Amino acid sequence: MLRVQHWTVQAFVADRFRRGRILLAGDAAHTVPPAGGLGMNAGLSDVHNLCWKLAGVVHGWAGPGLLDTYEPERQPVAHRTLRQAVTNTHLMFQAQSRRREQLQNGEAASDRIELPWSDGYFAQLGLVLGVTYRSAAVLTGGADAPEPPDAGTEYVPTPEPGHRMPHLWLTPDHSTIDAVGEWFTLLTPDPDPWKRCVSPPWPLRVEPLPAEHLDACELSPHGALLIRPDGHIAARWPDGPPADSALRNALATLTGTGSDGRPYA
Repeated sequence: MLRVQHWTVQAFVADRFRRGRILLAGDAAHTVPPAGGLGMNAGLSDVHNLCWKLAGVVHGWAGPGLLDTYEPERQPVAHRTLRQAVTNTHLMFQAQSRRREQLQNGEAASDRIELPWSDGYFAQLGLVLGVTYRSAAVLTGGADAPEPPDAGTEYVPTPEPGHRMPHLWLTPDHSTIDAVGEWFTLLTPDPDPWKRCVSPPWPLRVEPLPAEHLDACELSPHGALLIRPDGHIAARWPDGPPADSALRNALATLTGTGSDGRPYA
């Protein structure tokens, strides 16, 4: 052994994720214990949340206020991630302690000792894929919208605004994941009326939604889901556009612009 270095596990979340032109992401915003490998997922999701908002402000189809939605969306996720990582750390230490007891007592290792802690240690899909956002960049239906629950470890797909758009096949080789990109995506079984409801400057693509997915998306044959560039559902109209201006007004509200698409000062 040539060298020994000591390392202290850190666990914190920054009080603020934004101050003026300074935005914190990844390890600068939250330092997460490595148990469970959650820190990298959280950091990448920070950037995924932030990059489309920065692009909108830089390219002029979003107002600066859109950046104010970054902290309220990502800071709660950082706190939940930190809590789970600390729980994982305790599970790991408990397993190590039990194994030391086995070695000291001459016992053989048992699978039944490993599985209970490792099942919880690695079951994190709910935390990674089940994230729910509540901010001005999500239209949740008003004050009656329920508060998002703690995602826990199990991922349950849902078409509710604020959640990640569930994976669905739109064609045999094209899914909802493929439909999302550097633009807003409108998924609807009835594209033509919706295409007439909006014009630039917002980047928007309208994708046909197969009728077989209406129940999963909780839509009527004329309804629609509006998906943000980061794959989270921004708005849902179960029964179709309530007015010709519905989609335009929604995009203006979500991006912090006027109905003419110009950013607010």
